[in-house]
This record gives sequence, structure tokens and C-alpha cells, in this order.
Amino acid sequence: MSEAGDPGVTRDIWSHGAGRPLPDFLASCLGTLLLLPAQQRPAYFSSPWMSDFPLFDNRFGAFAALLPALADQPRIRFSEYLAHLSETTRVRLITTRSETSLAFLQAPALQGRPGLEWRFAPDEYHEKGILAPSFYVEGSMNITHNGIFVRGEKITYHTAPATGTHPKIGAAYLEFDRRWNILR
Repeated sequence: MSEAGDPGVTRDIWSHGAGRPLPDFLASCLGTLLLLPAQQRPAYFSSPWMSDFPLFDNRFGAFAALLPALADQPRIRFSEYLAHLSETTRVRLITTRSETSLAFLQAPALQGRPGLEWRFAPDEYHEKGILAPSFYVEGSMNITHNGIFVRGEKITYHTAPATGTHPKIGAAYLEFDRRWNILR
């Protein structure tokens, strides 16, 4: 618990396939990372399968201020978001050598980004999550179009308190850092 007594927040989110709660939640949560100054800790994106998908619905310019270089695009893709995020935060992707993930990693937006790295886990790898200093999302969702827009999923969202770190976030960083170093 932080000095202010703020333990952070933990919430469960269920999607039932083809609904908006999960895509809207991810857009909000990932958008917050673009508002923060450069981070010391990396942002991890872990999923045995990863694919590109429209992350931000920008048809009315709602995300133009967060991503000015993409302000004229009606939809901003996950790969474009990662490329932009990697300009201020180290971005680490952990996935497997599946056809889906290999195709995603070839996205033009991801090429030549010094702040963006990926490592391949063994085929048995099944850890799914998004980890940043201010939050941790864990659950059944693959970071794919189907995982976010089609399948019914359950995720748990943990936020850091105003000061300090949520215990779940600290523990997740220990595990993700350990996994990252093993996959060298």
C-alpha cells in the first residue's frame, strides 16, 4: 500500500465476443501510456499469438493529439501504436514463432525501431499480458484481432497506486524480466 493509502485498483473485464468493452478498454488503457513521460521500465506485450488490428478509432480525430503523425488516419493500428510508443518507452514483445506472430512482426511500422524488441518463446508458451509501470493486464486474451474483437475473454486489470507500485505489477515485472533474460 502506498503512503497515501491508495492500494491501486484491480478490476475484472469480461468480453462476450464482438462487443465494444474490450477494444474500448484497451484503447483507453494503452492510450494512457502515450501521455506519460519517458519510462525507466519497459512495456511488455506477451502473447503466444500476435496480430495487427485497429486499436484506435480515429474517425472523428479523438486520438489525433496522442498520435499527431497519424492524425489523418481513420483507424490507427496496433503496430503503429507500438512504433510510436517505442519512441519514449522501451517496448518488448514476447511471442512464439507462429505464422500469425511472424507475419505481425513484419509489419512495416515495426521495422527499424530501436526502442522496440521481440523475443521468441518456445511453442508451449502461453503467457498473455500487457505490463507497464502504471498497469498490468492479464488473462485469457491473445493480443490478436480475434482475441480482442471476436472471442469471449476475461482479463484482469491492475493499476498502480498514485505513489508506489501495486504488488501484482511488481511481481509481474520480476517474472517478465526473468522470462526476457532467459529468451536471449
